[in-house]
Amino acid sequence: MSIERSESTELTGRTLMNSSSLAEIDALVRDGRTVMSGDDSAVVAGVQDALKAGRSVTFYLSLGQAEAVKAWYWSPRRIKDRGMEPVSREERERITSELGVKDIGPAHSNRIDCECGAQYGAFEFIGQGIKEHGKESVDAVLALENAYVLRVNPVTPAVCAACDARISVGHEYDMASRYGCCRTEASV
Repeated sequence: MSIERSESTELTGRTLMNSSSLAEIDALVRDGRTVMSGDDSAVVAGVQDALKAGRSVTFYLSLGQAEAVKAWYWSPRRIKDRGMEPVSREERERITSELGVKDIGPAHSNRIDCECGAQYGAFEFIGQGIKEHGKESVDAVLALENAYVLRVNPVTPAVCAACDARISVGHEYDMASRYGCCRTEASV
């Protein structure tokens, strides 16, 4: 399920949808997606409901909606419990130099340990994203200017870059204020 705000124009007392927005919505629905529109409080409540129910959903939020969700979700206790920390300048530079992704900017991520002893963090997450979806897709998400992609309870597991094992602990992240995730397992 996706949530988008559609552009509208006020013309002589009635609201008209932008025809290109409608064409994009029609294409998404044709491909089996759902597009919903609502006021900010309804959208934030939808994210909260999905988290509380343990549903796996991807939301495409306005930046204001994303900030409201993050202010609610990322309490100081949850940040500590989940091990969230700023992605270091060195790791961001490594993402750029080794993976060819432009600087992701300010980001936060937890680091999780694989049984083989390797760690999984922002670098490994972006590397896995490139491997699974292609660099163009990763670049496109990080280039968003008006939308924040929020994955709630993502079902794709972290995969260790060193041994290819699935890591059972969930990776959480907030990348460049454009892409992030929230999980029910972090008490809501």
